[in-house]
Amino acid sequence: MLNTDTARERVFTSDDTKKILVTWFNALQERDAHIGQRRINGRAWRAELRRAAAPYGVMVYEGYHTLRGLLERVMPLNHVDSLALAVFVCAAAHADKNTSGRSFAAQLGENIKGRACLSALRFDRLQDTREPAEFCRQLVRAVKLRGKEGVNIVSLADGIFLWMREWQAREEHQPECSDPFSRNRIRWASEYMKAGN
Repeated sequence: MLNTDTARERVFTSDDTKKILVTWFNALQERDAHIGQRRINGRAWRAELRRAAAPYGVMVYEGYHTLRGLLERVMPLNHVDSLALAVFVCAAAHADKNTSGRSFAAQLGENIKGRACLSALRFDRLQDTREPAEFCRQLVRAVKLRGKEGVNIVSLADGIFLWMREWQAREEHQPECSDPFSRNRIRWASEYMKAGN
């Protein structure tokens, strides 16, 4: 039986992983933040991550490595997941706030001031990307367009990890997943279109 719930997370399904993502993101919004027992200047981390060359540049900063270390405690991360995490860190550093409730793709399709947050043309451009660096650039633009509305951090991470795993499968000439509702492109398109209607 196919699961047609395209908004449900497929990678970040445990409460522990979701909490780590949100806690890390919230720490980036504060000057005096705590991650575990560590005291950090989250705003400084955020500024570093925003200035880094996307997506690989964030991999040399403490903000990336801290998140990676926290996630590795609760879920295995392979090589492509490390790159997916870098893309996520780049995009999340540009988000103003975490807004849960709707999926990231649905948030892109939400009507704001009488039109979709991300135009259909820009959404198609995001969906048509084939390389991680371009995907990251398109995501950063989309996150910036959301502005003060914020994005669903967990849904954003989940979509990025799915996209990267599908990219790796294409690079290795593996067949696509037989369940279309598990494919990120189908999931995002479904959520985007539902939000606009």
